[in-house]
Amino acid sequence: MCVAVVSRARDDAGDFIKRGKRALEEGRIAEADSNFALAGAMAQGDERSEALFLRAGVVRSGRTAEALYQDLLQMDPGGDYSERAQLELAKIQFASGRYEGAYATLHESNACDDSEEACLFEGMSAVMLHRYAEANAALVRVRKGNARVWSALSLAEATDGAGNPEAACAQYESLARARLSPAAWYRHAECLEKSGHKEVARKEYEALGEAFPQTPEAVRAAEKLTIPAQSAAPQAQPAQIVDADEKPRGSGYTIQFGSFGERANAIKLAAEIKRNHPAVRIDSELVNYREVFRVRYGFYATREAAEAAANEVAKTLDEPYTIMPVAASP
Repeated sequence: MCVAVVSRARDDAGDFIKRGKRALEEGRIAEADSNFALAGAMAQGDERSEALFLRAGVVRSGRTAEALYQDLLQMDPGGDYSERAQLELAKIQFASGRYEGAYATLHESNACDDSEEACLFEGMSAVMLHRYAEANAALVRVRKGNARVWSALSLAEATDGAGNPEAACAQYESLARARLSPAAWYRHAECLEKSGHKEVARKEYEALGEAFPQTPEAVRAAEKLTIPAQSAAPQAQPAQIVDADEKPRGSGYTIQFGSFGERANAIKLAAEIKRNHPAVRIDSELVNYREVFRVRYGFYATREAAEAAANEVAKTLDEPYTIMPVAASP
């Protein structure tokens, strides 16, 4: 009798998982979350691990997602979903600026031994912590796909941080020549500018803007090209934030709280911020032929205005942020 009940519970959990997957494929996120939650409450073993993992990928709360991944890892540390849970947990920690946690999550579990993506995030976390030797050890193991480009850029940052700017500039130049990374191209141009080759740097900024329009690096490059004109013009007054649904009429700045390769993770962070700041939005952009989702708030005409607004936002929101340039609307 008892065996039959358990068997039926497992079959029911499997049905909920199937319904959740179908809802997710059709874009019905709330329904998928509900089905995965029901499955997780009644399932056992591998089926419960699957339900927890799937639910963590769709819940709107970043804290809830972390708790689900941690529950999975504690319950089934060597299971089929444990490695993926370690990586996704580290991604959330990295995106929210908790680099120490992201590094520890991956390094202590030896996730880099089985996943190049884990090596990438472990290395990038180490760069942010200024642990350049540890960063190199992880990043040199990334050899495939888009992750290799991000790894090469992070290796250059580690080289620069370790006190070898000339070698870092050579690494940036190699990536820029291959047109693999707008960030590397921008830094290559900066290297030229700092070394006194201002006219060559200007040409690189112009070429970057043509090759990667509408990227943050292209906006920064355009700023570099207009600095002489701005210095001769009257000082503009800081602009107030416009309505969240309005597009800026010209180039400006925004407050950015996170950048993600997966929309679900951006949704989680935006949902947390929206409690106190309903005008938060998610911008989608193509970076190196890959869609990136950025959680942002407000439009401002000057960096100073954006920083002033960010200081006010920070009083009611405990989330790291950066000030990012945004391109003019077409």
